[in-house]
Amino acid sequence: MSRVTQLFIISSLIYLCLGVTIGVFLTIFPNAIGWLLAMHAHTNLLGWISMMIFAVAYHVLPRFSGRQLYSDRLANLHLILSNIGLMGLIISWPLTKYYGISLLQLLLTGSALLYAVAAYMFVYNLWKTVFAKG
Repeated sequence: MSRVTQLFIISSLIYLCLGVTIGVFLTIFPNAIGWLLAMHAHTNLLGWISMMIFAVAYHVLPRFSGRQLYSDRLANLHLILSNIGLMGLIISWPLTKYYGISLLQLLLTGSALLYAVAAYMFVYNLWKTVFAKG
């Protein structure tokens, strides 16, 4: 298993623990749901689920297609940017909801765009891997 696959799995498991912890926190403090719900949802969906999907896809799809991964460098960059983007979302979303500061909104938007760029890198890398000519 490649190092980037292992790191995506580790990231996924960390986000799972964080998402579950936020969920427990929400049951203890139900009034916080207004500013923690998006944080909880994105930690679980973009963190736990998507990171695990990225790991499995990077491990399985090159093998199924009988080709090498198009770019290990792009996969590593995807790992870094998606985690930075997601951490930015997780941190800035509740702060934006709670404080309403426009600078935090800019951080939230920038983090979302960073995660989106990383996801597009993933699509490009696997597209070039699975559907390469020759």
